[in-house]
Amino acid sequence: MTESEYLNTGNSTKKEVFFYHNYLTGLIKALEGEYTLIDLRNESSIAGRISKVDGYMNIDMNDVVFRDPLGNKYCFEQFFVRHRNIRYVHIPKELNSMELIQENISGLKRVRPDKSKRTFKGIRALRYHQETVRSLSKTN
Repeated sequence: MTESEYLNTGNSTKKEVFFYHNYLTGLIKALEGEYTLIDLRNESSIAGRISKVDGYMNIDMNDVVFRDPLGNKYCFEQFFVRHRNIRYVHIPKELNSMELIQENISGLKRVRPDKSKRTFKGIRALRYHQETVRSLSKTN
């Protein structure tokens, strides 16, 4: 299973995959399918089910109730939140954030390409390196 298959990222860029590994984007990605509350920078809030999170932490949600700063409620079937508008993502109490992160990290094993047949030049360089290491170990 490759990283993009595990993360369900499809055609993610290398930068997005880097963000999954090195930022808390992976934690939000683990919340896909869960109902949660997101506070926005303009004092609005959104409650709904997270359907998709990309590497930049843009979030697609379904069955959303949007509450504006005045307290008015609006229902939406689908809603898209840009990463720069997010202030806080509430993690449901029944989920443990440390477990989500550990599951996410344990599943992100890098897939190494198969080693191809070594060329004559590569074999010669390896042999020379091994001889150098042996000669250095004998002198010490």
